[in-house]
Amino acid sequence: MKLKKITLASIVIFLLLMLPVLYLSFVNRASGDDYGYGAYTRSAWMSTHSLIALGSAIWQTIRQCYFSWQGTWFSVLLFSLQPEVFSDRAYFMVAFLVLFFWIGSTLYLFNQILCQNMKLNRWAYLLLTIWFLIISIEFIPSTKSAIYWFNGCAHYMIPFAMCQMVAAWLLSYSKQYKKGVFIGATVFMTLLGGSNYQAALFVLIAAFYIVIADWLLKKDKRIFRVLFPVGFELAGLVVSMKAPGNKVRGGDEFGFSVERGIETIFSSFLKGFEDIRMYFQERPLVFVGLLLLTGLMFLIFSNEKELLFEVPPLLLIIMLFCLYSAMQAPAIYAGVEVSGGVHNMNFQVFLLAAAGSLMIITACLARRIKVRWKRITTVRVQKIILAFVILLCLFLTLIFRSNIKRSTSFICLRYIASGEAEDYREQMNLQTGLMECKEINDIVVPFINDVQGPLMQMPVTENPTAWSNQVTARFYGKNSVVAIERSQWEELYTR
Repeated sequence: MKLKKITLASIVIFLLLMLPVLYLSFVNRASGDDYGYGAYTRSAWMSTHSLIALGSAIWQTIRQCYFSWQGTWFSVLLFSLQPEVFSDRAYFMVAFLVLFFWIGSTLYLFNQILCQNMKLNRWAYLLLTIWFLIISIEFIPSTKSAIYWFNGCAHYMIPFAMCQMVAAWLLSYSKQYKKGVFIGATVFMTLLGGSNYQAALFVLIAAFYIVIADWLLKKDKRIFRVLFPVGFELAGLVVSMKAPGNKVRGGDEFGFSVERGIETIFSSFLKGFEDIRMYFQERPLVFVGLLLLTGLMFLIFSNEKELLFEVPPLLLIIMLFCLYSAMQAPAIYAGVEVSGGVHNMNFQVFLLAAAGSLMIITACLARRIKVRWKRITTVRVQKIILAFVILLCLFLTLIFRSNIKRSTSFICLRYIASGEAEDYREQMNLQTGLMECKEINDIVVPFINDVQGPLMQMPVTENPTAWSNQVTARFYGKNSVVAIERSQWEELYTR
């Protein structure tokens, strides 16, 4: 079996799938929250181009949000640096930045697990990682919050990428205790204390797992140094949770309750099972992808030397499921409606837990079968197994073919091919041109249509006091902004 050729073919498939996703990034534009959080920083940068003034504006944004809306100080810092702060044509960078962090952190984590810990070769590592990325990107619940909307990406996707980096660094540190990875983990964990609660919880649980496992296995006290970054993260988390703005957003009942905390733990496991059932119903191709991933794992592990796990396999699977279920806890505890970013985070951690569990099961299964049937390592038998797995996956894909329409690449391609993406680009170019008109301080724009496909748009309305109108006006330094019907606008302003 030519693993290198299969891997290179998989990379080509991945790149082809990313083409419509990246093409659409050039249509993407800021709106709503992007304008609200970026108003101070845009004003400071456009008027001074000074990093000192920019830093002061960032602090002003964080301080205002801390007392009036939310305490997630690191997320707000990122919000205030959305690309259109620096240029009205810079928002295309969002998708490139997010995919860079998403793909890069996944490659880094899988390299640590597959190459450094499990000693697989680079082609096996790349093959498994590429197909994992295809599954996760293609079937992410919300493309808006995952790829195109800066605020959603900054609050969930970038922290998720940081979580993967921290997990890899902690695994590396438990093996060699290097200062570099310890410093990286400390910095990122501190920042995650001011990010979304799911990300903060993820790295705390990961750190707990690694410290306990390392101590029980090696009795090396150096692993307890990890408690320092844990302490820094908890400090940042306390600062975030104590923000007066949290009660403004979450209501007077926002706060800590032991009773509610215990109820949340049990509810999180139930919600975890419920979400898996939902994935089966709404995204069956995710499990077809996991089946293909399992087949590839089986063939790879069949050619490797005996793979041993320091922690009992069943315990590892339980730990992974607990980590996945814990991602449900913040939303359940808060008891409020959640954004698409929360569902994205749940889905991504589910995939990590599922892929990790399948890896453990497949490695153990391959080891037992190889002992009883050594022919499994022959090229002919492996080709037969691979062909069977691919044909089975193709058959299941045919059965669930309607689910392809919910994939990220298909949604983006349909939006582009229909002409709706180009129409949206023209509408936003017109709106931006009007907003940049220095001679007029009370702006009238035509309504943006409601077809934004995978993109995020919080349009200006006919009410000048509406939130989206106010933040748009403030971002561009205007007195007011209002929208009217396009036909009416053309009649009034295109004569």
